[in-house]
Amino acid sequence: MPRKSTLDPQMKALLDNLNLDDSDNELLAEPTEDAADRLRTLHQRLTNGRENALRPGMLAAWKPGLKNRRFPAYGQPAMVVEVIDPPLIDHEDEAGSPYYREPLGLLLGILHQDGDFLVYHFDPRRFQPHEDARTPIR
Repeated sequence: MPRKSTLDPQMKALLDNLNLDDSDNELLAEPTEDAADRLRTLHQRLTNGRENALRPGMLAAWKPGLKNRRFPAYGQPAMVVEVIDPPLIDHEDEAGSPYYREPLGLLLGILHQDGDFLVYHFDPRRFQPHEDARTPIR
């Protein structure tokens, strides 16, 4: 039996009519499991250590449920440019921000929508080897 929506019906109708991409719809989706179980699952994904398998030249992708930036999209591969050890600590945001003191130990190259190759810093705990390519590209 599907869960009853906790959103106000008018708000739900408005959101349903917006032209959202799949990643936005995922963010607005109703929870499908108990919140405590979901927290345990996501904590385990964040701390399971698969990011240690990432090396320059490999393709990486977000771990499910751990995307905290607009891009790359879930499932979109990103190229590991560099693993920074020790990671840089983000001091740009205030203590109330989810980015405050985020360990930025991964430089990833992504294809921007206009086709340019852009390189950004990310928290390596949120990424895993991309399913399609687990070996470095030469």
